[in-house]
Amino acid sequence: MRLERQAAGVSFGGHKALVASPVRYMIAILGGAIAALAVFCATYGALYVTGYLPPPPLSNNICTDEKLLFFRRNPPAEPNFVVIGSSIAWRNIDSAAIASGIPGAQPLNGGFCGLMVHQSAFVADWMISRWPAIRGVLLIVSPMDFKACKGTGQIFDPVDANEFTFEGAPMWSFYLRYFDPISLHHNVMREMSEREQERILKVSRRFTKYGDKPFDTKEDRGLFYGRMRDPDPACLTALRSLATTLAEQGRSFMVVVTPIHPDWHAQYDADRRFTKHVVWQLTDALTGTRARIWDADAARVIDSSGFIDAVHLRWSAATILTSAIVEHFRANRGL
Repeated sequence: MRLERQAAGVSFGGHKALVASPVRYMIAILGGAIAALAVFCATYGALYVTGYLPPPPLSNNICTDEKLLFFRRNPPAEPNFVVIGSSIAWRNIDSAAIASGIPGAQPLNGGFCGLMVHQSAFVADWMISRWPAIRGVLLIVSPMDFKACKGTGQIFDPVDANEFTFEGAPMWSFYLRYFDPISLHHNVMREMSEREQERILKVSRRFTKYGDKPFDTKEDRGLFYGRMRDPDPACLTALRSLATTLAEQGRSFMVVVTPIHPDWHAQYDADRRFTKHVVWQLTDALTGTRARIWDADAARVIDSSGFIDAVHLRWSAATILTSAIVEHFRANRGL
């Protein structure tokens, strides 16, 4: 009997534990969730108040996310001409010169910094799917845009980007969806670094209404980039694929090799053999696709005073380059 009572007590105690444990478990889970949400809100609130809150990390690249945020806040109308590429396209093109130089052109700068050419192809596809009225695509490149093309080139989820940029989904939902404390710390540090660079260069954070982001400064940062490498064959394949796709769609495609600082040439490519070979490879990749290519570096349309580093231009020089691009392609029936 005593053993039976003890067994019953254990059974009864076990039953109580079974009843109480799920309740305690749910309370602990709920408490943890509330605490995590409080930390989340406090962290983002502090970053917002101090002015260092980065855009929602759809691409986990500050300047790409910043560009998506610009599109969200300044929805483009119906562009029919798009500029694509890396930061060279973002910084070295004055889209107002395209608007004034090409009758009927409604340009949009779709340059995102740090892109390889296959990633620029992804951006072109994303933008064309959004704005099918786009008839002309201008790709601005340097040899650095061809150094490595791995993976699909997708730099953000196009569905999420559409929701964020064009469909008015709540911004906080993307901070929550993409929350990662490690990448958040990285992005905050990158934001601080870019602001410090802009302070040193004395440039504003503004975009033009077309999505260009000028380096409107008299300062410079030296050549900044070292020796450039030969194109990755995968990048040449991606370039040809983009050109073929655009041709099949009936869209014009122009490729411009950006000017490179004369001092960079003097130090790394004095006989210009390297850059000439790169342009030859690009030209060969585009053969038979109806794409047009212009080597603005060989044309020497910008002198050394127009550069802030090896490949990026001051805004005054960007206007000169863009006008020269328009003039060249119109003269050669490319626009």
